Order: sequence, then C-alpha cells, then structure tokens
Amino acid sequence: MKTLVLLAVSLAAFGVSPAAAEGPTCPSPQSPRNIDVKSRPSPYFLTSNNSIVSDATPESLVYLARSGGPGQKLLRCGQHYHYPIENRQGCPRESASSKGAVSGEPAPGDWIEIHTVYAAKVRSGGCDPETLECCEEGPFIVRAFQAQVTRGGRGGAIVPPPGRPLAEWSGSTTGREKEPGECKPAALWSFRLGCGFRVSEKQVKEFHHHDPARPLQPADRVSRDLTVVVAKP
Repeated sequence: MKTLVLLAVSLAAFGVSPAAAEGPTCPSPQSPRNIDVKSRPSPYFLTSNNSIVSDATPESLVYLARSGGPGQKLLRCGQHYHYPIENRQGCPRESASSKGAVSGEPAPGDWIEIHTVYAAKVRSGGCDPETLECCEEGPFIVRAFQAQVTRGGRGGAIVPPPGRPLAEWSGSTTGREKEPGECKPAALWSFRLGCGFRVSEKQVKEFHHHDPARPLQPADRVSRDLTVVVAKP
C-alpha cells in the first residue's frame, strides 16, 4: 500500500492522474509520443537521476534496466533519420511546413530526428545499416535526438549528443506503417532533449534514404513509464 501511495504522489507532482487509461492494445507499448516537458498536464510519469544508458560511445553502450540487475553491453546495429520528426518535444517550428516538402528531402532549416540503434546481437553482413535489418537480437535501445539541418558544412558521422536531460520510455520501433494501427516490435528509448542541436546538409546527404514519420500514438498505446532523466545533483 505504501508503494501505491508514493507512486500516486509522484504522478501528481507531474500533473498526471494516477488513474491511467487502459493499457496498450498491442503486445508491447508503441512509439512515438509527446515528450514536451512544458506540456500541461505533463506527459511524464517519473523523474530520475539515473539513465538506462551508461558508458555510451558511437559503437556501444551498457544497458541498465530500471528494475535492477547487472548491466548488459549492446552494440550499434544501425542509424537512420526520420523526416519529418516523429516525437514531439516542443522546439520552435518543429511542426512547421517543411522547406523540403516538394523534393521529399530535408532542406537547410528543416528539423530531422536521428535514431542510433543498439542491440545485443548484430548481424555481421548482408544487411542495410540504415534500416533495422542488422539488429538481430534484443534488447534494442534507440538513442534519439532532433536537429536542424544547416546549409553546406562538413560531412562525417553523426554522433548522438551526450548529456542530459533525457526522456526515456519503453515503446516500439517506428517508421512507415504497413497498415494503420500496426503493432511494431518492442524497443527502449533514450531521447536527448534539446532544441540546439545541428547537423550539416552534407552529413544528411551521406544517408542513402530517410524514413517517414509514424504518427503520434494515442494514450491507450503508449507506456506509463515515461521518465525525465535530469542532471545528477
């Protein structure tokens, strides 16, 4: 009973009613979702000083389950970007009409969402690293962030920005739906919040294609564990 009372207090502190709606209609919660920390009522259920991601590099990370237990090393299995963006964090003009809408490709000034994916087992060859084909065995973690495209610039790898705050939740993979309301496979998310990130036009052009955006999922299809990870005191 004490645990239930504490949870109710925690939800109330974030403007969330403890009487949550029915659970997701899919086997696992779905993504994307609203992660705007300024939204009222808040979409967040919990706050924490601890991330599910530790010792992150461009090629690997250690996954720390919130339920406890030893860390698990995951390896990078792919990177892609979505245009337009999928999750909503409230950056200025993030949902404005795309400057690249005619061509279908992002133009300078447009927002894109970059996903770097990690898995317990990675396929060694014969797969497209700009899809999820190389991500062979879970758990799967998506390190995500949004950035504006700048004109020209230098090429080179896009590295997920370090630091906090983060939005973390249990959800699913995303991208174009084969049919409306499709249930996509489970994935964990660690999303670097912030509106000041930039990637160059040349970096974006090094990708062979982009993924379209999946619509925001309704309340009965998203998890109840959305956590804002703040800086440690």
